[in-house]
Amino acid sequence: MSAIIPTAYIPGEVRKHLLADAEFVRLLRGGAVTCREVPDPLTKPHVTVKAVGHQGGDPRLHRVLIQITPWVPRPDVSHIPEDPDVTAWNLATRAGELMARAKNIIVDDTHAWSAHWVDGPIQLEDKGRGLDRIIYYAPVRIGVHLRRRTI
Repeated sequence: MSAIIPTAYIPGEVRKHLLADAEFVRLLRGGAVTCREVPDPLTKPHVTVKAVGHQGGDPRLHRVLIQITPWVPRPDVSHIPEDPDVTAWNLATRAGELMARAKNIIVDDTHAWSAHWVDGPIQLEDKGRGLDRIIYYAPVRIGVHLRRRTI
């Protein structure tokens, strides 16, 4: 029996793919892309990449549902004159377009992935930090087909 090889960490691969696109980085306006939580305080656009679902009947063929969520603070905090809903929307649509075109992306000698758009973006607001600290966000979900290249 061959050694068990861990499945590639797809949120990190999606993050890397997004950051390789100059237009996406420009739309970030100095913000960051992480696979972790949204910073507090949020002062610049921030994009989270999270695995929100995982299915597959074969451990070598995975379908991972990834949510890419741009988070944008109010203009008086970010000092970005653009409406924060527009900033979040532009990041989300760019991410969705990039992922829809991601085909046969090689991770390593063992893994490769392709993606397709599932749904989103939708416009939402997070008032959980207080009405004076509203965060605007626009999640988009993509399906990633992860496969093992060799066994």
